[in-house]
Amino acid sequence: MAPLHFKQLPTANLSAVSVLLLLALSAGSALSQTAPADPATTTRSIEAGKEKAYAAAIANCEGMWDRDTHMTRNEWSRTCRRVQARLKQMEWK
Repeated sequence: MAPLHFKQLPTANLSAVSVLLLLALSAGSALSQTAPADPATTTRSIEAGKEKAYAAAIANCEGMWDRDTHMTRNEWSRTCRRVQARLKQMEWK
């Protein structure tokens, strides 16, 4: 089968391709014109992510408690929170 030359393409296909190209170009320029993220919003997002990680670390630590440990569940939980609070202070300073 011989390759198609530009002159052999139907006009309807050319207009559809033109429309698609224009849409792609306009979408690209619209994306490049979006405003940068607000630094305060970004900071809040980072802080929220850290708080979630902090809570997950505590939950993970509390989940490791076993009846055969030398601490009650409440003592273990307090220890988990104290250690995570110290780690948080070291990280955020």
